Amino acid sequence: MSPLSCPHTLRMRMLIAVVFAVWILSPHLMPNSLLLPQAFTQNIPNFTKQVSSSGQTNATEPSVAVDRSDGTVYVAWQASGTHVARSDDGGRTFVETPIANLFGSDVGDVDVRVGGPTPSGTHRVYVSSIEELPLVLQTHVAYSDDRGANWTINDLAAVNPSFIDRPWLAVFPSKTSANQDQVYISYHDFSASQINVAASNDGGQTFGPSVDVLAQNGIAQTQSFCNTIPSDIEVDPETGEVYVQWITADPVANTTQGCNISQIENFHQVWVAHSPPATGVGPLATTSWVNDAHLVFDGNIGRTWQTNTDRIFATLGVDDSRVSGVPGNVYSVFPDNLSAPGNNDIWFTHSSNKGQSWAPPVKVNHDTGTHYFPWIAAGSTGRVDFIWLTTPDLTSSDAALSPWTVTFAQTTNGTSATPKFSQTSASSNVMHVGGICTNGIFCTVTGGNRDLADSISIAIDRGGSAALVWTDQGNVLHGPTHITYACVNKQQSAIVGANQGQSCKGPAGP
Repeated sequence: MSPLSCPHTLRMRMLIAVVFAVWILSPHLMPNSLLLPQAFTQNIPNFTKQVSSSGQTNATEPSVAVDRSDGTVYVAWQASGTHVARSDDGGRTFVETPIANLFGSDVGDVDVRVGGPTPSGTHRVYVSSIEELPLVLQTHVAYSDDRGANWTINDLAAVNPSFIDRPWLAVFPSKTSANQDQVYISYHDFSASQINVAASNDGGQTFGPSVDVLAQNGIAQTQSFCNTIPSDIEVDPETGEVYVQWITADPVANTTQGCNISQIENFHQVWVAHSPPATGVGPLATTSWVNDAHLVFDGNIGRTWQTNTDRIFATLGVDDSRVSGVPGNVYSVFPDNLSAPGNNDIWFTHSSNKGQSWAPPVKVNHDTGTHYFPWIAAGSTGRVDFIWLTTPDLTSSDAALSPWTVTFAQTTNGTSATPKFSQTSASSNVMHVGGICTNGIFCTVTGGNRDLADSISIAIDRGGSAALVWTDQGNVLHGPTHITYACVNKQQSAIVGANQGQSCKGPAGP
């Protein structure tokens, strides 16, 4: 029974009449939330803000990090090179903090993370990207100890003679000095498509040699040979242990359909490898992945159709046990058509034993349609926040002008066999129309729509609310792109005991 159809006292009826009259006659006097249809009042985030400047019409692949010590927000993205911006008021305004490199601009593929404390009282911020010079298609790491005012650039952070594609960044912050931060870069190379990890134990100043993860894991090597998609690296916040993830197909499909980073075949296996924290100093810093890679899931087992997990990427999260030395749970999320051919949904699984075994994946999204680009951030035990792109069209295309929006979701019992998920819209407007090609650089061969490039991002702020960034194109087919930031504080705090009054707020306010 609707509340308005229940018996009312005379006072209640008079109050409703007054409110209705004021709404009709003077809508400017009413709160914005009362002016919206009820179906939308729970779907609007606290606010959204354009981060990239209007002059950048090709901004894509944003990454976000939040300094939980004071709420400073950092967003990095690519637009004919790497760009970084900082917000001191919880994301309401941003100022770009350029990275000046004597060797010129880079290729992009950026990632941003926050590290440990500096002598000035700030926290170090790191940005990784693929470089053009001094060595083409290698990875450099820039870091700043003064909140982006000045940057130190390590132009030889990760180096591979077979070149580097899609590097991801992870940081285990030191509690005492940023110069003791452990910094990790994962990627695959352009030849054998192996998964590699380079490590630094001195806050990104020097990196050890890249370690081939697959070469240390026989079964994973066999299954992943010659074609992988690197899909995130994360660090346990209490133990410093490292997890790296990738997706692949199988030996037959890889060798006959798409060796050397092609995405022609259906990628249907997700793998995660685990390593203790990096050991060694300076150029001797290294990780160890010996016999510790495990299959998260294989989408083709028990199905009569070919599933596909490369509506990219699969992403990782590790929650915080809040006890020093006690490992957290590991989470993996990926898109796949496990339910039925053509139905691309978001799937989620977890491991409570450092990735050795994984729960059967469960579907996250409640709605029907097409769902791509899932990303997660883990908070306290069992609490995981999600972001992804969705359209109601099962077969999205430019011809259909398929409308896409951003979805936010959360679980607070992610370690359950049957986790529950809340879901809401993070973008009140359409942020892209048309198809979305997920074949990476091969979209130029297939002619697919790659206007959004390949990734979006999510982080958790000091109040436990979600900081989201995505590539925004509005409702214009092949129109200019910019980066949008949103702070969503309608859900439960992802950090148990956090003061949600500090959500969406930085050191300067708001």
